[in-house]
Amino acid sequence: MLTSPTVGFVRTWQEESKRWTYTLTTLLGDWLNQAERQFGTRDRSWTILGIEVGGPRPGVWFPQYSQESRCVVIHLSDTCQSNEEQARFELSQEIVHLLTPNGGGFLCLLPCASRLHADGQSTDELEKMVGARGLFANLVGPRHVNAPSYVKVLGYVEELLKIDPEAIIKLRANSDRFQDFTPEFIQKRVTGVSDQLASDLCTPYRD
Repeated sequence: MLTSPTVGFVRTWQEESKRWTYTLTTLLGDWLNQAERQFGTRDRSWTILGIEVGGPRPGVWFPQYSQESRCVVIHLSDTCQSNEEQARFELSQEIVHLLTPNGGGFLCLLPCASRLHADGQSTDELEKMVGARGLFANLVGPRHVNAPSYVKVLGYVEELLKIDPEAIIKLRANSDRFQDFTPEFIQKRVTGVSDQLASDLCTPYRD
């Protein structure tokens, strides 16, 4: 079945710099590498298949080719078929999900903080420590998100990073999978985290 062309996947030669432009595919690799440097190595038991476009909203999904299959795909919204700027923005939102796919709780807080960060909603302190805008400032323009659920989630991550800017790296050094984090696990490895914050960080996020 033939599909309509989608912007963002055609590279062009830049004579001045003598290099090819990045596409959404190569941006995925570049941004994932940066996310790993900032948040720790991804779970390499998962195979990242790439990017596709379709549906009302961006996200990740897990095609099941066999019982042992561990594959993950980033899908971008329908709007991205003709809007490369929006495609880059949505891609920047989903990158952090690739560090440890198919998780809940704390896993969901990091990408949401990244989204708000990319949307220009984060504080100066958080801006230095977490998020898509800090990682991809030159390629992702500002967006504005006012959803209370996102703002609340941002506060949890910001509070954690104020306590210890290296908290995420420390936690992932002991357990790669965000979904395995418990309040006790967090408090044992990051000094000064309250019972309430530890609980909030481990609560499954729903936007």
